[in-house]
Amino acid sequence: MLEFKLHSKIFLVILLAAGVLWLGSYTVKLFNFFNFFDLAQDNSLILKSNLAGKDLNPVIFELLPVLTISLISYIVFIFSLLIFILTSQINFKTNGWIFITVIIILFCLPFEVYLSIKDFDLIKMITYGNIEPMTAIEIIKSRITVLSSYPIIALILHYSIILLIVFKPLTKKY
Repeated sequence: MLEFKLHSKIFLVILLAAGVLWLGSYTVKLFNFFNFFDLAQDNSLILKSNLAGKDLNPVIFELLPVLTISLISYIVFIFSLLIFILTSQINFKTNGWIFITVIIILFCLPFEVYLSIKDFDLIKMITYGNIEPMTAIEIIKSRITVLSSYPIIALILHYSIILLIVFKPLTKKY
């Protein structure tokens, strides 16, 4: 088992807590976003019939907690990962599972930053009280269509990190 100094252990706990919080809120956020739309005959996204013509302000306002938790926990997750790697002095050659975990997270980072910017636009719109439902729906729709199936792939990759942590493959034993 790896032995870490106290400050490395603290950042590891923060890393794990923020990661679990982010992964859960990300999953909820995706389910909420995908539940806004149906697929049309021409493979475009259309607003569900039970939402069309209704006041969407309360529905969009209910997204604020999950958007905020997701954004803040992801920022904490990334910074605590970087600080943990720097303070723990992990040897990636003997712990291949940590190397794969870091590669997965860093691979997804630019895409998540792009999606987080769109989420931040929604958060600003909601918190400033000027919710324009059609603008918010367009932001959500573009969030889904621009990166296509990336969010689902990212979920699978990040859930696979849990398996890497549990089973610790590619660990060199002396």
